[in-house]
Amino acid sequence: MTDSNPLLRIENLSVAFTGQTVVKNVSFSVSAGQTLALVGESGSGKSVTAHSILKLLPYPNASHPDGKIFYNGQNLLNLSEQALQKIRGNHIGMIFQEPMAALNPLHTVEKQITEVLRLHKHLNTQQCREKTLALLERVQIVDPEQRLSSYPHELSGGQRQRIMIAMALACEPAVLIADEPTTALDVTVQRQILQLLKDLQRSNKMALILITHDLEMVRHYSDHVCVMRHGEIVEANACATLFSAPTHSYTRELLDSRPKGLPKPYNPNAETLLSIKGLSVKFPLHKPLFRAPSKFLHALKPVDICIKEGSTLGIVGESGSGKSTLAMAMLRLQSSEGEINYRHIALNKLNQKQLRPYRKKIQVVFQDPFASLSPRMSVSAIIAEGLTLHEKLSVEDQDKRVIDIMHTVEMDPETRHRYPHEFSGGQRQRIAIARALILKPEVIVLDEPTSALDRAVQVQVIDLLRRLQNEFQLTYIFISHDLEVIKALSHKVIVMRAGEIVEQGDCRQVLESPQHEYTRALLEAAFSQ
Repeated sequence: MTDSNPLLRIENLSVAFTGQTVVKNVSFSVSAGQTLALVGESGSGKSVTAHSILKLLPYPNASHPDGKIFYNGQNLLNLSEQALQKIRGNHIGMIFQEPMAALNPLHTVEKQITEVLRLHKHLNTQQCREKTLALLERVQIVDPEQRLSSYPHELSGGQRQRIMIAMALACEPAVLIADEPTTALDVTVQRQILQLLKDLQRSNKMALILITHDLEMVRHYSDHVCVMRHGEIVEANACATLFSAPTHSYTRELLDSRPKGLPKPYNPNAETLLSIKGLSVKFPLHKPLFRAPSKFLHALKPVDICIKEGSTLGIVGESGSGKSTLAMAMLRLQSSEGEINYRHIALNKLNQKQLRPYRKKIQVVFQDPFASLSPRMSVSAIIAEGLTLHEKLSVEDQDKRVIDIMHTVEMDPETRHRYPHEFSGGQRQRIAIARALILKPEVIVLDEPTSALDRAVQVQVIDLLRRLQNEFQLTYIFISHDLEVIKALSHKVIVMRAGEIVEQGDCRQVLESPQHEYTRALLEAAFSQ
């Protein structure tokens, strides 16, 4: 991609880590008001390239054997750290991939945005507060004054991403780098965030570099596209041209990577494995010192669910709709009221000691495999952790079980002594699945297990989950905001909104002939994006 007067221009950039080149001869440019998308699978070099622009890589382990990065005629790679500090935030802003990891859990929203304003704009306390409120209103945070005192864990995924955008826009940068800005967000929030970015781009004439593996997002929101693979740009073109007539085989492969097919039918006369009656969760809105709280937030209003053995129940809904709260309550990892029956055993009446034998029968795979795997433990130790708690095995027998289960999830057992950071996102999710599967559970709760993965890897994980379900007669509770994934895996589906089930039934029937207006809105957001 070339431009006669680009705002940002990268020429033949290479990046190496401890001597090994991971990005090779990357070149592109972006002008004011334009959106350039960097797309490719996990590990293709998208984020490394973007982080090089502001020199956010772990130097000196990282280096640039070749290349130049020009912003307004300045080669950023030649600037001192002090000079770069004036560029970061003021001229080039960045939205990081995972807002929960990028935001400080110990600081309020106000303190985190104020820090940016004090550092770069040198505003006083009153000016900072006024500017922060204006930013929160600009990114469409509801009740911004109340949110000033909130901590990241008190916000939904969409709200956290809006806070990240507010921080990135605090100094009104000319270039905004958005690294997977909608990963793990539900479809309606995705569309809101992307529309917000486009509106802000138009009003500020801002150049936007969008890093993503979501090709539908790219199709609707980008002007130009660079496709990366193994650290190189294999195809670059105008967005419409690339989608209508891709020239590289890898681009065609990416465009064809979509969840397909339907789950294998289950036996409708199978035993009810898990039934939920009147399950509800509420959180106190304030905690008086000497009195019981009188006001509550009803995160989950009483719900009834019945799950048959060998089937998959899909749970969909917007961020904050109560999906994960419902799952955590089912697992007895969240205080709740109501009945939780597993094979006619009332789990809600058991104490923690009585509950332990049933823990191995109901396992969970979390959304972010990097966050849910201990970085200090080897893969072998991670997978075997449950065995050490629930079964007394010799070291040899335990190792054999680990090797067998790694074969089952299609991983090389020779890698079992490595650590999580040495694996890709898809491999880490296979490790998380192996950890759940090694205890031979009957039920696995999958909380957004594919949301952080690129499309090609998503398809592989879906195929793996289908095979495991058929092989071991597993029952899945599958939480996702991706309706294509839900359709590919689920027999039944429930649609949640504001802590309530607004629609439920056969998956194909609900998705093809939705009865509730909210379900129709979700489908429209998913397939019109």
